[in-house]
Amino acid sequence: MYDLIIKNATVVDGTGNPGQILDVAVQEDQIVNIAPKIDSGARSEVDATGKFLTPGFVDLQNHSDSYWQIFDNPSLSSMVTQGYTTILLGNCGASLAPLLSHDALSSIQKWHNLEAANINWQSFAEYMKELSGKKFGCNVASLVGYSTLRRAVVGDQIRSLEKNELNALKKALEESLDAGAFGLSNGLSYAHEIIISELELFELAKIVKKYSGLFSVHLRSEGSEVIEALDEALDIAKSTEVNLKISHLKIRNEANWHKFSEAVSLIDTAYHQGTNVHFDVYPYDTIWQALYSYLPKWAVEGGRTIMLKHFADPVQKNKILAYLNNIGVKFPSIMVASTANKINFTGKTIGQIAKNLEVSSEQAVLSLIENGGSEVLVFEKNLDTNQVDELLHHPLSFIGTDGAGFSDQNSHKLVHPRCFGTATRYLNLALDQKKHGIESIIKKLTSGPAQKLGLKKRGEIKIGNYADLVILDADKVKDMATYENPYQFSQGIDYVFVNGRAVVAGGKMTAELSGRTLRKS
Repeated sequence: MYDLIIKNATVVDGTGNPGQILDVAVQEDQIVNIAPKIDSGARSEVDATGKFLTPGFVDLQNHSDSYWQIFDNPSLSSMVTQGYTTILLGNCGASLAPLLSHDALSSIQKWHNLEAANINWQSFAEYMKELSGKKFGCNVASLVGYSTLRRAVVGDQIRSLEKNELNALKKALEESLDAGAFGLSNGLSYAHEIIISELELFELAKIVKKYSGLFSVHLRSEGSEVIEALDEALDIAKSTEVNLKISHLKIRNEANWHKFSEAVSLIDTAYHQGTNVHFDVYPYDTIWQALYSYLPKWAVEGGRTIMLKHFADPVQKNKILAYLNNIGVKFPSIMVASTANKINFTGKTIGQIAKNLEVSSEQAVLSLIENGGSEVLVFEKNLDTNQVDELLHHPLSFIGTDGAGFSDQNSHKLVHPRCFGTATRYLNLALDQKKHGIESIIKKLTSGPAQKLGLKKRGEIKIGNYADLVILDADKVKDMATYENPYQFSQGIDYVFVNGRAVVAGGKMTAELSGRTLRKS
């Protein structure tokens, strides 16, 4: 007797093959039989007539660690309710291990306040052991964040590394990869990674290549210097033959949209010349990021303490204001998503705040950064929807949330709706546009990212693979989250099985936490 049989489903196996109406049997955590009809008994049976059965979705761009949700909300509800069964943490240069000094975790303070955090690990191996003792709604894997490594050595200093320092970081990276990290991430636009040289990145990429890991790059620029930033990442990948993923590819601000074709052409050319490059993208035209990242690079070098000294100096402050006035950002329309608890402008635009304070929008930006703590996050609509659409359908793209797994309980903070609706929004758009068949659409969410990451026995419906499965109703699949009310689960995802257990049943969360901590083997 099987543990589970899913009957009469249109099975889209994740490989791009045509869908077929089949029964699928699960025993313990694995798929053990696939046939037009399975007559054997089962402890549990689900009739999926008229619905699609797909592999569980894989998110290569997740921040459930940075937002502390793997501890605060281990069910990772907003991820699994949109079909994700595996998420990759440690992105954009920030991971929760290894912690080589007390400064290491500073890299995530732009996303989450760590004052009350209980941390009882230091090495990546200890971190993996800690996570392995916990239960999650979906499987979790992690990269090593280079800012986490680097800040452990230099703290808030913005400087080049000494040879012995670089050697220490390379050793820590190798130890982390030995312990099961899937690769290395960089957040090159953030204050403490701006100074990182291409030579330094080259040395790290060689190690990642040796371990057949993923080299994930948040580009140094997604705006006026995006071409140069892409050249840098692609040059490293060409030179080292490392497995490169560009995080949340986009062209920010209307003044830079004309660079789109050249950017895409650079990636296409590199790929056709043999570079192992892909990118992830989310189906939204609005970004969610730290407010301080709008400041000129020189103003944030040295960290928050130095930045605030610039604010207090009238000459430096005027230089910053002049810069903000001339970068083409429509600050009045930017919405505040979260600030420190001592001030609460959540849901208000910078234009509204400026009016209340009787200052310019640019001055309001500095006031928010100064008084809102280190985790002021904002929404800005600054992407071309046609370009986003083109990236979604590009053959080298995967669909990544760049979000985290939250519950549906309203918070005093706003989160980006992509945390709740990335996969379902993409499915809805792609199925409606009919540019590709569902087989290609599902591949972008499943076997494509699974193969890129090197996941074993996941991302494809196949006998012997783990039973990470999604039953979806294509006629009803829909994202519900909005910027004003993001805490709304998706619709049309009827069942989600993680390692053979139903974490979503009948469109509702169950009490099951069957996700595992995955290590690269």
